[in-house]
Amino acid sequence: MKKIIVAADSFKGCLSSSQIGELIQMVTQEILPSVQVTVLPISDGGEGLVEAVVKSGGFARQEGQFYDPMNRPLTAAWARREDEAVIELAQCSGLGLCDPHDPSLMSTYGTGLQLKAALKTGCKTLYLGLGGSGTHDAGCGIAAALGIRFFHQGKAFLPTGATLNQIDAIDDSESLFNQYPAQLVCLCDVTNPLFGSLGAARVFARQKGADQRLIEQLDQATETLTRKVEKWKSCVLADQPGLGAAGACGLMLSGLFHCEIRSGLEQCLQWMQLDEQLKQADLILTGEGRLDSQSLQGKVPLGILRHGQQAHVPVLAVCGQLALSKADLFKAGFCDVLVLQQPQMSLQESIDQASDRLQSEWKSWLNQHYQSL
Repeated sequence: MKKIIVAADSFKGCLSSSQIGELIQMVTQEILPSVQVTVLPISDGGEGLVEAVVKSGGFARQEGQFYDPMNRPLTAAWARREDEAVIELAQCSGLGLCDPHDPSLMSTYGTGLQLKAALKTGCKTLYLGLGGSGTHDAGCGIAAALGIRFFHQGKAFLPTGATLNQIDAIDDSESLFNQYPAQLVCLCDVTNPLFGSLGAARVFARQKGADQRLIEQLDQATETLTRKVEKWKSCVLADQPGLGAAGACGLMLSGLFHCEIRSGLEQCLQWMQLDEQLKQADLILTGEGRLDSQSLQGKVPLGILRHGQQAHVPVLAVCGQLALSKADLFKAGFCDVLVLQQPQMSLQESIDQASDRLQSEWKSWLNQHYQSL
């Protein structure tokens, strides 16, 4: 065995994608110092996107003063490579920045300011990672930062989720995209529409702190605003897959800025040149904090598995918790799985001991299997 690639998603609240790779690298060098371990920090467009492209995608880190979802000042990062910019919505509009957790009060205005900074420095392609948001403002905050004006009874205001249904006019004549022409590409790996049973509010708002009553209000307000924008801009937004990501941000990003929706994972893997890396690889490790049925329906581990299969490279899964049978994983195509949480462990114990458990499990597996690879 000569080369191992580590391309795991973060274990949320526990280990970052980079930390997982570094631990695998450290243990491997102790046992098999001649084996090359390549760590590819991975993101599907959510948290960790900027870190990933800076570490492995050839982008340079940029920092600036922006605003959090409560419009409080904060320092946030984005990434740049020539005339391309990568902005991670969670940097300024993430759930972890929301206190209290009430998506109806939160704004994506700070994220819009990051896009504005990229436009004003000459970037022509803006990649916006939609994931990890604590907001549900349909992208109105982003739009406002980019020159869009929203009106209620003739008065301009900054809408949040609680006031989406008050918008009765939009003025996009001063859009910064008119002054600084650029392509907006939204990165996400969910297919949820703007509203309805699978829409932004009904699927995601509860985890952002919304109760059932607020979920209903947000869903109805999103539908009402969607119909208005469709009429004003002569476009079709309802039922478009992916526009419900990040609190229905696609409503404004598509309706006003004609964004393109792409798979966040596939774009990230393209930046990392995974397929080229796999040509010399003997094994690839991937995974996430919890492997369950959703993991086999399009999340990071399945995406990595597909690339590994195409290159005829075995793929080993690693996870904190396993909510599938090993037989399910073998059937999907994984060669094996490392599980960090032991049967007697509580969730908190498994989180606290994740680093030690990962090193122990990988060391044991490597000693047993490396000669067969």
